[in-house]
Formats: sequence, C-alpha cells, structure tokens
Amino acid sequence: MQNKLWIACLVVVAGCKHAADTADEDKPVAAAVTCQTVESTQIEDTVEVTGLISPPPRLDAIVSSPVAGRVAMIYVEEGDHVEAGQQLALIEDPALPAGSLEARAAVMSSRAAKAAADQEVVRQERLVSSGIGARKDLDDARAKAAATAAELDAANARSGLASTQLARREVRAPRAGVVLHVLRKVGESVDGTAGTPIAQVADLTVLEIHAQVPPASLTPLREGMPAVAMILGIEAPIAASVVRVAPAVDPTTLLGLVRLRLDTSDNVKVGNAARAHIVIAKRPGIRVPAAALRRSMVGEDEVVVCAGGVAHVRTVAVGNRSEQGIEIKDGVKPGEQVVVDHVLGLEEGQPLTAEKPTAEKDDKAGSGKSDDKAGSAKAARKGDEDDKAPAKAAASEKGSAEK
Repeated sequence: MQNKLWIACLVVVAGCKHAADTADEDKPVAAAVTCQTVESTQIEDTVEVTGLISPPPRLDAIVSSPVAGRVAMIYVEEGDHVEAGQQLALIEDPALPAGSLEARAAVMSSRAAKAAADQEVVRQERLVSSGIGARKDLDDARAKAAATAAELDAANARSGLASTQLARREVRAPRAGVVLHVLRKVGESVDGTAGTPIAQVADLTVLEIHAQVPPASLTPLREGMPAVAMILGIEAPIAASVVRVAPAVDPTTLLGLVRLRLDTSDNVKVGNAARAHIVIAKRPGIRVPAAALRRSMVGEDEVVVCAGGVAHVRTVAVGNRSEQGIEIKDGVKPGEQVVVDHVLGLEEGQPLTAEKPTAEKDDKAGSGKSDDKAGSAKAARKGDEDDKAPAKAAASEKGSAEK
C-alpha cells in the first residue's frame, strides 16, 4: 500500500514539473542587448563626389617640343625635382644646324656687300665734289648702299631665327616642380605640336581633387564649402574645401568639374582615386548608429526601442546616411533608447537584458577584478555544495525505499 502511495506521489510531481517546463518554453527568452540613448545632434547635408588627385591647372605643365625631329637625349626621370629652365630633353634635326650655318654665311656676305657699297658712295661723293664724276653715279651708289643695308638686316633676322630654332631643340622645364611622367623615349619622333608631349612637370606643394559631378549635385555647390576627403590607401580623412565650381557642364557627358583643394598633400599621390563629402548645410536632428537599423519583411526601416526591459519595434523614416550614423527623421524621439547590436530576430514585446555600454565596462574594469575574485570564491563554495547534493539525495531515496 505504501509503495502505491509512493508511486502516485512521483506521478503527481512529474506532472507538475512537465507543466512548469511547458510554461517556461512558451515564455519568450530574454535577449542580451546593448541599448544607447538617442541624442540631438547637428546633421550635415552633404554631396558626395568622386574624382582623381591632380595638381592645380596653373601648377601643371605638359611640355612638348616646339620643333619636329627625333628625341636624341632625355635628361630626367620620373620623380626628379627640376628648376625652371632646366633642360629636359634634346631634339635632333639635321636641317637645323645646316640652316643656322647657312644663315650666318648669308650675314657675312651681306656685310661684305654693304661695306663695298659704302666705299663706292664715298668715292662717288669725292668725284662729284671735284667736278669729275656725274651726279647720277653718286645717286646709284647711294641706292645700292641702301639696298645692301636692307639685305644685311634681312640676313641678320634669318640668322637670329635659325639660332632660335636651333636653341629650341633643347626642351626645358617651364617651372620648378617634379617630373610626373616622361612620355617619350630616346629615338621616338615628335612633330613639334602638343600632340606629341615629352614630359609632365607639376608643383606638388598643393594638390586637388578633380571630380566630375552631375548637374543636380553641381547646383548647390559653392566655392569655400568645407569637405572631408578619403584617399584610396590613406586611412585618415583629410580636410578639404571647394575652390572652383564649373560654370557649365559638358554637353556630351552632362557633367561639370568641381575642384577641391586638400589641406595637406603629405603621402598623397597624383592620379590616385578619392572620395569627398562636401557639407552644403547644417541643421539639428537625431542620429543612430548604422547597426541599430534593420529592414522589415515588407522592406520598411525599423529600430528596436528599449523601454522597461521590453523590445518595441518602431518603423522609422531615414534621412542622410554618413560614417557617423543614420539620420532618423520620424519614429524615435531624443532621450529614448534603441538597441545597437543583435537587432535581427528581436520581436515586439520580447524581454531584454540590457548590457553595460563598452565605455562603462572599461571604466569599471578595475573594480571588476575584485568582484571576479569574490565571485570565484562564491562559485567554489557553491561547487562544494553541489557535490554534496547528490549524496544527500541518495541517502534520502534509500531511507524511503526501506520504509
């Protein structure tokens, strides 16, 4: 009889335990999250542009040969620092030296002819004054002297032109700077126009971002607007400002040029890709971290608000997105707290266990060490009690069986 009563008690206890387990399974599990207070801040309206690093146009030069010929010598390499007037290359053209020699010979011939004509004028003047010579011969001598003088002037001009052409074989830097590119090799031909450049020289003390911008983004831009630039390969952002906005757009591409001057050119390479955010206006608003935003099943933007230890899903209107966070136009008010991690999977009304923010964890790291020691001692005592618990339970069951 006692055994039957014992079995009945066990059945009742098992049924109660199963009912409690079922109730615990139906109850939502509390989620460990980090909540952050939403605060008012300054929202920056920006225009994003992408472009390439370039020197200012007034400090950049494409050097070409003014004479046609073959490249005989290249005196510089890429990366060399050059001074204004320093020779970069030498162009070879066999006709130029010959032309210079011919021009100098013509000058010497004209000088000799002029000297003879001047002596003839003197002789004729002496004959006319003594009554022996004719007046007509004197006039002819003077005319011939004038003609030879004009011929000498023309010969001098041709000689100067030939000397200038000969000197123009030497391609020189128009300004001081750095050789960015050497565009021709020894032996290659040039035609004496800008279509066959030899080198590019630029002053790299000031660098800019040259970006092509569509008209919609070009309209609000003004000179002097501040910007933040991100250069490919450089982690730290660089401050910049708008120095020029194109007054017209290219009718073929419908893009206009915007130039932004960098505050520093250290470690910035010409031709590198860059992205800049130009601040066109500032206004008050609220912003949340990007990790706090999620998408609903119907494609709406949502955040999870922490209120009273319970999750409340809110549909929000999103504004500007930036590296500092995402602007929330509607759906959340300043002072409320939002979940900033593990937002996926949280449901309306789900219990939340708010964790301490990282900053608070770091501030309390020192005091946490002593708490850890106390917790370790407490856990040790609890472990001893747990080890003794099975022995006590076995002794109790043995006593019940004997009864």
